[in-house]
Amino acid sequence: MSDDKLPRIPSFAELGISEDEIEELEREIAKEAEERGGDSESDDQGAELADPGGTGARQAESVAASRTPPVPVPEPAAGSGGAARGGAADKPARQTPPEKAARKAVAARGEPADAAAIGKGDPTPAPWRGLRGPATLLVILVAAWLSRSGGMMPDPVPASAPDTVFSSARAMAHVHRIAAEAHPPGSPAHAGVREYLMEELRRLGHEPAIQTATSITGSGGSLTAATIRNVLARIPGSEPSGRAVLVTAHYDSRGIARGAADDGSGVAAILESLRALAAGPGLRNDLIVLFTDAEEIGLLGARAFVDEHPWMQDVAVVLAFEMRGGGGASMMFETGAANGWVIKALREADPYPSANSVAFEIYRYMPNDTDFTPFKDAGRQGLNFAGIGRPHVYHQAYDSPENLSEATVQHHGTHALAMLRYFGNAGLAVVNAPDVSYISLRYLGLVTYGRLWIWVLGFATAAFWTLAFFLAKRGGARLGRMLVGCAVSLVVPAVTVVAASYLHGWRVGAHVEFGAILAGSFHSEGWYVLAVVAFAFALVMATLPLLRRWCSPSELAVGALFVPTLLAAVTTVMFPMAAVNLQWPVLAGCIGAFALVGLPGDGRLGILRWLVVLLATLPVIAILVPLTESVWLAMGLVLAPAIAVLAGLALILVLPALEVAREPNGWWAPVTGFVLAGASLAVGMSTATPSATRPAPSTLVYALDRESGSANWGTDPTRDASDPGVAWAAEAVGAFGDVLQSDLTPEGIPYAFATADPVDLLPPTVAVVSDTTVAEGIVRVSVSSQIGAEMLLLRLPAQGPPLVALNGRPIRGGDRPQQVTHWGTPEESILLDFDGGGGEDGLDLVVVEHHLRPGELVGQRYFMRPADLAPNVPMLSDRAMIRTAVAIDPASGEVRMVTGQAETEGDGGPAAAADEEPAPAADAEPAPTPDEEPDTVPEVGPRVVPQPY
Repeated sequence: MSDDKLPRIPSFAELGISEDEIEELEREIAKEAEERGGDSESDDQGAELADPGGTGARQAESVAASRTPPVPVPEPAAGSGGAARGGAADKPARQTPPEKAARKAVAARGEPADAAAIGKGDPTPAPWRGLRGPATLLVILVAAWLSRSGGMMPDPVPASAPDTVFSSARAMAHVHRIAAEAHPPGSPAHAGVREYLMEELRRLGHEPAIQTATSITGSGGSLTAATIRNVLARIPGSEPSGRAVLVTAHYDSRGIARGAADDGSGVAAILESLRALAAGPGLRNDLIVLFTDAEEIGLLGARAFVDEHPWMQDVAVVLAFEMRGGGGASMMFETGAANGWVIKALREADPYPSANSVAFEIYRYMPNDTDFTPFKDAGRQGLNFAGIGRPHVYHQAYDSPENLSEATVQHHGTHALAMLRYFGNAGLAVVNAPDVSYISLRYLGLVTYGRLWIWVLGFATAAFWTLAFFLAKRGGARLGRMLVGCAVSLVVPAVTVVAASYLHGWRVGAHVEFGAILAGSFHSEGWYVLAVVAFAFALVMATLPLLRRWCSPSELAVGALFVPTLLAAVTTVMFPMAAVNLQWPVLAGCIGAFALVGLPGDGRLGILRWLVVLLATLPVIAILVPLTESVWLAMGLVLAPAIAVLAGLALILVLPALEVAREPNGWWAPVTGFVLAGASLAVGMSTATPSATRPAPSTLVYALDRESGSANWGTDPTRDASDPGVAWAAEAVGAFGDVLQSDLTPEGIPYAFATADPVDLLPPTVAVVSDTTVAEGIVRVSVSSQIGAEMLLLRLPAQGPPLVALNGRPIRGGDRPQQVTHWGTPEESILLDFDGGGGEDGLDLVVVEHHLRPGELVGQRYFMRPADLAPNVPMLSDRAMIRTAVAIDPASGEVRMVTGQAETEGDGGPAAAADEEPAPAADAEPAPTPDEEPDTVPEVGPRVVPQPY
């Protein structure tokens, strides 16, 4: 700035100097003038200093000696010691009363008392300064609301829509039919859903088929198997090339869950898409429709198709649809390797893309799998879609059509129809291209670019911060004060992490559903997330006035950007596909910091600078808000520290805008933040009370042990009698007593038991099979349930003949299986092949039948609940478990059921100690054991011991 363009001098009102202080200053100036002998030059200078801006309310009185307006004079230069120098070099500069008052007013606002800065203002002052702070916060909140993932979803489409359009209303009719009741593999409802799918495919003019196979997964001593029945159809293309597009979703549900979202929504989206495709022009390429079975058990249906079905060799591209909740945006979260071609297709064809390559980068390191995984492992390319909103319904009995967002179904279907039309008419000879980075942004769609631009942006972030650093230094910023800003970028997230962790730990005890929710911690977590974000905002706004006593806005902003810039650089090198989530926000943060460079000490921004910092906040919010939301929905509040880090990072990057948010005073913003945090916390706390929409977990299982002849009810032993679920169970069946580690479940879940009446049920059929197909030395045993159990748990001995095949499929691996879990209805029975060697060793086997419709066996009244209770899924509630021990003589083929107090040899069956007392009868009270050691537990009910698995 040249000397002939002097800065505007603020008025007394802007400096916060009252009229009384002005009068006192005038008296001091007059006194100094008298002491100097009435020198006219001193009088003129005193008049000018008395009102440096020339706009004070009492200007006329302070310049009575002159009728012309006072002319501002340049400020004296600051020396190294910070004192202004006067005209004589040998005299120390005196600080005038106006400067003292100005310093006092500036310090009261929490701003740095830089003598050179006092009196300076922005050359383009902004209007309506008193409203700029609230207006800035309002812009940030509106931008955050518009950036949420739900804002990128289509609206539901009614059933009256044209035939070629996907209609969520039409799709929901399928959901209601599929999710009328729980339909795990092996249940009658599962067979009913399968038949419904066959009928719908026939109605659409296709020829469905069923693939039946045994699929096995697992390792070590535990195997999981299923007799799967996949539903398939192949729709010929008009110009078949031998390459096909495959679309898939699974039609089984998890346990007692109704499966409306997971994965009735995916199945319904495919059916409605097929109907819309049939109403329009045909596709050039073949289309394979695959409704898989037993996905919830270990992707067994998809594995069977990939490993065994001849159509697999024709598959070029896969579209998979899943759910991990009951709503939210349908996000494309996984692709095959070398995804450039399919991401380009998604960008061009999908009208509502929702994707972020951070999921592609991170998902490969996570243990989660879907039906897309076997295809990906087999080298196939494709897109995997899932919704993760409303996570509390995941795998719950209330995963019902009523708890499924129709907008999510519409989003699913919009993806499916658009991508099927694109891939169905595209050339499929080459479907791979180099990986690209991608991110969905509101109003911009899917933004993609390759690795070269990832590196360019990585260097740009470092260059922008370096430029901001040197510009700030040139403007007078000091390194030590910038280090304070750097510390802020570490301390604010750290304090927020501590607060968020404490919040989660504190609320765990108040929410009875904790531990029963499979995708999160609580039914309603959003209010707690808002409380964490509001607390982080309040913390920053409360800290700023204190820091501004010593640091200028540019010093704080540039220093605080160092850590995010470093994170962006590390991410660019180590996780390049995730770098987009830091590179653009850091670049925007640097632009905001540029606007603060050269500001006066009071830090007030003019209209142009203010608009720049507001615009710089938009990329930060547009990227970090949906990212934070996705992390929360995917991982739950248990990852509150990660949510806190992302919230703190976003606030650090919008620090220039928060500088304006301090107007009109330093207290309104932190108070607002703390009030919002408290209000959100209060609403979150109110959701801890169970209700029909937030039911409390309750556990009740029926256990029958044919070996001891006893029956028991079981409930969750980790909850006390005051728990609403335990209170309901006790009222239904009586008080619960001892806790026993049980071999009734694959996981060895312990239960607190209460005596029950044994029911007369047909035992499982166990027989030694003798035919010419059995190899020499192999003992084949058939097992089947006569009560229609969905799952059979088979416990095998640790000694004796080992299991070598299941339903004719060899057992791979060197470990000896001691536990086999089989789901589904086998064609005749489960066939177990043991290596009998010489056939002299006996074979002991324990069969535990899991019947997931216990009301059919013991009476439905026991499992009727009030609306504010639901079955506890992790505790395997609402099932009957019938344990049967058998002894097999391979040589003679004799099979004997072990009953009464008979013992079986080997680790696989229950073994009683030699001096063990007989188990109490079903209608008898357990005998007291006063002499028992304090750490022992008296056995009540099924006589079982922990198993070595």
